[in-house]
Amino acid sequence: MLCFQPAPMKTTSPLPDSLQPHRWAWHLRTLTRLRTRLTGEVAEHLLETLTPLRGNNDDFSDVARENSEHELLYAELAAEGEQLAEVEAALERLRLGTYGVCAETGEPIDPERLRAIPWTRFCLAAAQRREAGRTQPHPKHL
Repeated sequence: MLCFQPAPMKTTSPLPDSLQPHRWAWHLRTLTRLRTRLTGEVAEHLLETLTPLRGNNDDFSDVARENSEHELLYAELAAEGEQLAEVEAALERLRLGTYGVCAETGEPIDPERLRAIPWTRFCLAAAQRREAGRTQPHPKHL
């Protein structure tokens, strides 16, 4: 008697790991929360920059303090804007399925690094090279 045994069913998704939503769920939530927080901070700081300096005070130390506070505010605003752009870019990489892949080497980024810096575009080695000012392209991309 011949018995037919069906092939075992595959339990893996037909999508590659980079496109499986559950794989990046924590990252998506974290980046979305960060985007919301940064957007609020940027809006708040933009409103503060619209507040005119009181400048009518004869006390030069008060005027200097106000100017210094405004300069600090502009610096914070610039830093928040840069971080917001990085977060937006990471969310776009999630959407495109390229999240977690080093932009320089094309290799996967260590999951622990992505947990620590979820918006990162670079693996640790590439980030260290860039930080050291040695931003020559990886041999793979020559």
